[in-house]
Amino acid sequence: MATKATRRSKGDGMIRQRADGSWEGRLPIGNDQETGKTEFKYFYGKAMKIVRDKIKDYTDNLPVIVTSSGTYKKIEDSTGKSLLFKEWIDTWLKQYKANTLTPATYESYRIVIEQHLKPAFGSTPISEITTDQIQKLLNTKLEDGARMDGRDGKLATSSVIKMKIIMNASMKQAVRNRYIPFNPTEAVEAPKMIRKEIRVLTVAEQDIFMKTLKGHRLEALFKLALATGMRKGELLGLTWDCIDFENNTISISKSANRVRNQETMKTVIAVGGPKSASGYREIPMLPAVAPILNKHLILQEKEKREAGSAYNMENLVFCSNVGTYIEPTRINTTLGKLIKKAGIEHINFHALRHTFATRALENGIPAKVVQAMLGHADIALTLNTYTHLLKDTLHEQMQKMNNVFLEKPVKPETKSNEKVSSDWDREPVRER
Repeated sequence: MATKATRRSKGDGMIRQRADGSWEGRLPIGNDQETGKTEFKYFYGKAMKIVRDKIKDYTDNLPVIVTSSGTYKKIEDSTGKSLLFKEWIDTWLKQYKANTLTPATYESYRIVIEQHLKPAFGSTPISEITTDQIQKLLNTKLEDGARMDGRDGKLATSSVIKMKIIMNASMKQAVRNRYIPFNPTEAVEAPKMIRKEIRVLTVAEQDIFMKTLKGHRLEALFKLALATGMRKGELLGLTWDCIDFENNTISISKSANRVRNQETMKTVIAVGGPKSASGYREIPMLPAVAPILNKHLILQEKEKREAGSAYNMENLVFCSNVGTYIEPTRINTTLGKLIKKAGIEHINFHALRHTFATRALENGIPAKVVQAMLGHADIALTLNTYTHLLKDTLHEQMQKMNNVFLEKPVKPETKSNEKVSSDWDREPVRER
């Protein structure tokens, strides 16, 4: 009678002694494609050690790692060592994400990887990274002094969440490639995102700011941001053929941002599509905006004549005085100077987008319409971002239904041949 099968260390498979005294070992080598059942390879010998050595000799020459749950590719570097995290994360970013992320998002991923993930796991084989190690890294990054960019303080919660997103996606791909048996990031708890109160211009501040803009070369850019909620990159990538003065619409199909060229590692201004598929949109142009853009066009034509052949014909709405793309950081600097001149509390450029959404909701425009104009991929993003405004608007809008529930006086019944004067009658009853 055969003895009870005994599980051994990883890679040994399962070894048991048979009824005739010899030993048998079996090793999982995959799953049957039709039935899904585990397939095994068998080994035999007169002693347990012989069987174990046969299994070891077999697995050492396999291009896979064999575990009790199946086989996984044995990925090694040029020195024969297990695939290191720094090698895999570079492969994942360049081969799997380069064509799926916008240039700006790709660059943000690269920065997180270089500044935080590689220093933590760079020389660790991906098969040895544990859930506890990833959790400890995220927790540490939320502590004071954990920044690696030379500045003091904690890392932003959003940056820590992005670290988990990147780790999870890269490890999930490693599982799909059967480099590792499971994704250690799945059980990690990311920090809860605490939304800060959005800084927007008040109605009074917006009025002061718009008066301060009068006569400035980029007056139209900042006013269009306030009137449409367009992102900075979308404004810098906007061309005149996207503005329909006849139908008062603006089509968003491009975005210009400074990003890093992955071959030269130098930064360049790259033009790509909007942030997401929903970013491709058509925005109604307010009647008051058309004259502002027309005035800007006249000034631009003057600059074009002055520059002559040196002018770059990119057909950009907002450009340098020789027609080239405006440096994105210059917009931030210019806004800072204008805000200071207006005597208003500091805001960043994105606050202009928030100000547009705030004015829209304050004036009763439905959140779904605001979502479409902002190019948000999901209504939840709009609702979560402007929850406090929606609550105020909701109370105001609900007041419009109040009359439905007001108790009205009941009109008295009358006989067929008489008419009774009541509150329902707007004129006195006159006898015939």
